[in-house]
Amino acid sequence: MHIRINDLSFKYYKNLENTIDNLSLEIKGGEIMMLLGLNGCGKTTLIKLLAGLLPYDNGSISYDDEELKNINISDRSKIFAYVPQISNVVNDFSVKEYLTYGFANSLRFYQRPRKEQEDAVVEISKKLQIEKLITKKMGKISGGEKQIVTIASCLLQNTPIILLDEPTSALDLKNQYMILSLLKEISKEGKTIILSSHNPNHALFLESNVVLMDKGKIVNIGQSKDLIKAEVLKDIYGDKLCNSKELPFDEISFKF
Repeated sequence: MHIRINDLSFKYYKNLENTIDNLSLEIKGGEIMMLLGLNGCGKTTLIKLLAGLLPYDNGSISYDDEELKNINISDRSKIFAYVPQISNVVNDFSVKEYLTYGFANSLRFYQRPRKEQEDAVVEISKKLQIEKLITKKMGKISGGEKQIVTIASCLLQNTPIILLDEPTSALDLKNQYMILSLLKEISKEGKTIILSSHNPNHALFLESNVVLMDKGKIVNIGQSKDLIKAEVLKDIYGDKLCNSKELPFDEISFKF
């Protein structure tokens, strides 16, 4: 499923500058696309617009030539899943209960999850190493654990497109690797993944395409192996950037 953004502009208040400024972008089906840029450049806003959480007056967003505004809420839940940067999950839900909500787009009102869906909860719990959390309340687990559970529920939704706003922001290095590895794995199934990050090296690991943003505009777009270079990123991240040669790819870091 393709996504097309044409001449999209958005501002939060009338007297402010555009947060997204006349932006056009095409994302092909089965592609991993990472949004990179400084705080406030528009990454989160763009993902929220793609998820239909913010109204836009100028431009268009289309999923396979169907304008987002014309897609009802029920159908949207079958097209894309969304993981916010900060979860607002009600704390009284158990982890297992929250995970089953990932099936809401395929169940009738008050219908209980089927056996194969309950088996899927067990499987994703093992894959993301959260099986010990199943009986705990969401309010009793750490921020990083809650982020993993939210991602797990998103994956159970089983949509062709996955939107993730900084999905590794609360995770330690081990869990960052686990989540990124899983995203890389499921992209091979043909799913389209759009995510934001503050770590350009994640784009190298994912072998993704990259949209480099600044002040609501796209300033560069291309494959991570071409864009994640100190000489390309210095205009955004500053002159202290450098490349490390200790990995198969040239990891980005800062000079001391």
